[in-house]
Amino acid sequence: MNLRKLLSILIMSLMLLSVSQVFGQELTMGQKPAEDIKIVIDASGIAHVTHFVKGNSVAAVQVITVKGNMTNFSVTDKDGNSIQYFSVATAQKSVLFPPTSRNMTIIKYDLTNVVSQSNGVWKWNYTAPSDATFTDFYFPKGVDTIWANDRPVYLGDKGLRQHGNGFTLDYIINEPVTSQNVQWQNSNFIIGIRTLSDLGPHTFDQSAKAYAFNINKPHSFVTLIMPQELLWGPYQGKLNGNGTLTTTFHNNGTHAWIGFHPSKAGTIQLTGTTAIPEFPLFVPLVIGITVVIALQFRNRLNFN
Repeated sequence: MNLRKLLSILIMSLMLLSVSQVFGQELTMGQKPAEDIKIVIDASGIAHVTHFVKGNSVAAVQVITVKGNMTNFSVTDKDGNSIQYFSVATAQKSVLFPPTSRNMTIIKYDLTNVVSQSNGVWKWNYTAPSDATFTDFYFPKGVDTIWANDRPVYLGDKGLRQHGNGFTLDYIINEPVTSQNVQWQNSNFIIGIRTLSDLGPHTFDQSAKAYAFNINKPHSFVTLIMPQELLWGPYQGKLNGNGTLTTTFHNNGTHAWIGFHPSKAGTIQLTGTTAIPEFPLFVPLVIGITVVIALQFRNRLNFN
């Protein structure tokens, strides 16, 4: 038996001395890692996973991977050099490292079967490794909004940091936007609706402070982009006159992004608190308050 093999057996034996197991839970060895997990999902649904694991010179470290069918698995240092490790076959594959003075260990692999696509919607029931504090997700180009546990989250061009045990992730690449036009007196307002569902007629009722439109597919993800000059929140959304569906999740100062995930097809009605032409009534009030503040400030100044 050569020295290297003997050393490996010795290290493994020392690591096994620190094994702990709780009934009903997975086998654990060594210390919990200090790590960052980054997942980049490409346009074909492949999840490219990277664990950035900080070194531990005192104890062995066990890293639990994300569950799924792995390809292109590698373990390297920060310079790309392969390093020694041990694999443990548990419900989610684990990687064991002996104590090391290495500052960083990088584990990379691809998951090819975790994100599925159906009728334009990509879905992943993500389960976080039990040793993970958070996971950073990055999405394909054309995704600026995702749905986490059926709640919309606006990303813009940024990623998503997920905390907790896991979540249900849904997203649509290059989600189509339908423009609906509302004319009020001499003004024209464009409402954007993002959804894969077909849309029916729309109506705006100024006296009821309500905007309504039809969808023909149940369980559709719907985002209404409402000009606040036309209808101001807080908003309440109902499907066929029942329930509360509304989640306002983004505001750029002129438009509000309002999300719906109705279980049935039918009429979605959005009711606001203020509708055009009530906005001009605020203008004299704002001007009056501004004048009073300006006069009070002026009286405090001493002009020479």
